Amino acid sequence: MGKPDFLPPASPANGPVTPLTESASSISLNPTTSTYSASNLGNHRQTYFDDDPAEIAADDLPPLYDEHENDAVPFIDPLAPAAGPAATGLTIEPFKRDARSDTVYYMDPRLDSDPKFLNETLVHLSQLPPRPFAQIRGTHTETRRKSDDKTEQVTVVDFDIEIELTHLLYTNIQDPTNGAWREMRSVGNLEKVRRGTIFATRAPGFGGSGGIIENGEPTVEEWCHRFCASRAGLKNMAFERRVTGWDWDYLKKHLERLVKDTNYRGHTSITFPVRNSRVEIYNACRVNQMRLTKWIEVMFMLTLMFLFAWPYLFFRTKRWETVYTEWSMSRQEPDGTGCMERRYTSMSEAQWYHMWARAIQKAVLERRQGHLDQGDVERADQPADQAGGFAGMVQAGVEAMGVVNRSFGWGGDSGSAGGSRFKFGRR
Repeated sequence: MGKPDFLPPASPANGPVTPLTESASSISLNPTTSTYSASNLGNHRQTYFDDDPAEIAADDLPPLYDEHENDAVPFIDPLAPAAGPAATGLTIEPFKRDARSDTVYYMDPRLDSDPKFLNETLVHLSQLPPRPFAQIRGTHTETRRKSDDKTEQVTVVDFDIEIELTHLLYTNIQDPTNGAWREMRSVGNLEKVRRGTIFATRAPGFGGSGGIIENGEPTVEEWCHRFCASRAGLKNMAFERRVTGWDWDYLKKHLERLVKDTNYRGHTSITFPVRNSRVEIYNACRVNQMRLTKWIEVMFMLTLMFLFAWPYLFFRTKRWETVYTEWSMSRQEPDGTGCMERRYTSMSEAQWYHMWARAIQKAVLERRQGHLDQGDVERADQPADQAGGFAGMVQAGVEAMGVVNRSFGWGGDSGSAGGSRFKFGRR
């Protein structure tokens, strides 16, 4: 077929030839200096048509879409550890992800038979970060009258905002492998956890019963050996990612005061949930596959068979809750004068609060529901008169409503939304 006459001639530079007979070095992502206007666009279109025969050889046809289904670039998680000789866990796909409990389940024969492989998998999983959030929620109760003249209590959500704190776990987020203060640990002998048992208990010799008295605290490698060596028919190892180093009570008190300053009279709930924090590993067997299959779980619920299955699974499964990773947002370090000072990976609680206070208070007054990001911080510092046009009018109106709410109070529990209803008749 003919070649469009407005395309540049083939470059003599070395390199693989493109379908347009141009070298690879001649292709650029930068904009060219050529301009296209309505007057010359028709000429450009006409140059695509030529007088060659309509017959096209099979080799000249474009490839089918299904030939390139596997050519797509896979998604690369920027916070995931880089693949390497020790990153054996990268070869395992989760058996199930439970959105309700935010738990990821793994099941592979190598995980319950090869302690070295299990340890390498836990090391890989420890490098994946938890996702801490600050959640601020306000609700109030309304008494509403239904059509049958009965009343019901309805909970109304006034605001529900979330702010992600994951980036505060890193000193250098561009280097997620080495830019975080994390440490993989095993539980102490005095902690009450499941140690290959059904119920939580301390270590033998430290308040726990049964077994050989511990000589020191077992390491992560030792717990991996014990899990794989266990002859239990059903066994489970839980692995947690914990976030430490911030005074959550201090932050909660300041956020409660911030909401109260808006003269909000409803019920405020401030929590700090941590997502992507729990992994459970089951030994590979038919029973565990069934217990983690959704349709089987639903069937057992509908037929009430869970009344018999749940006690069996509970008392038959041996559980280990002995390994976790601690992600620190601060730590104590020497200051060079013989004293210790607290240093933070990114910022302190007070610094974070002062950066977000105005945006949070504005979102509360606007009755926002959803996530807040850096853009909300920037917009909170922008006066309403800088946003021109209709957007500025809306922003000014919202701020005016916020002033009224702060003056008279808002969000308190109320009675019947329909007001008083009078009935006339004999007494």
